[in-house]
Amino acid sequence: MPVNDTDTASRRRKGAKTINLAQADSIGTRLREARVARGMTLGQVSQQTGISIGSLSQVERGIVSPTIRTVYSIASVLEISPAGIIDPEGTQAAGAESPYISRASLHREVLNANGVIKLLSTPSGQDRYKGYRVTIKAGGSSGDESYAHNGEEMGFVLQGSFSLQIEGRTFLLNQGDCFAFPSSLRHRFFNNGDAEAVVFWVNSMS
Repeated sequence: MPVNDTDTASRRRKGAKTINLAQADSIGTRLREARVARGMTLGQVSQQTGISIGSLSQVERGIVSPTIRTVYSIASVLEISPAGIIDPEGTQAAGAESPYISRASLHREVLNANGVIKLLSTPSGQDRYKGYRVTIKAGGSSGDESYAHNGEEMGFVLQGSFSLQIEGRTFLLNQGDCFAFPSSLRHRFFNNGDAEAVVFWVNSMS
């Protein structure tokens, strides 16, 4: 059953980062335009994201500030870049030199919450796959609840170790280990170690 995933107190307590109200209106407009362009109803998006129709409507109208995860969930269903929805000007600037090259100095932070820092590393010309340099600090996690969305994902552990939970089974991954799985499987990750972990993480957008 769809649940309100946008701005609840429990998610705030878990460290879910929200977008400020100054951004919410323009982000909502871009999400609505993308949904209409794909010919999808709020009900269809609600069914695939698990976010209630009322909450989706509030996000599109800029009434509430959605969490980063909410934007990613909606963008995944609409098969669009979440970074382009959140910061279209920054996305354009990152591709100024070439849509096929992404310089280290231009990798943009798209998430910094709950001990997890996520930098978008993919060149702007790549829409099907998005690669991120993900730093998971000691004690950091994606949250207490597992989640699922459209697409597929894979990753390579560059440094340290962290735990990846897929469908309730937990795997401890160390430097040099690789993973890949359908994003439709419920998953979460966390770092119970004493040192940060760094992962190159790739998500497909469909």
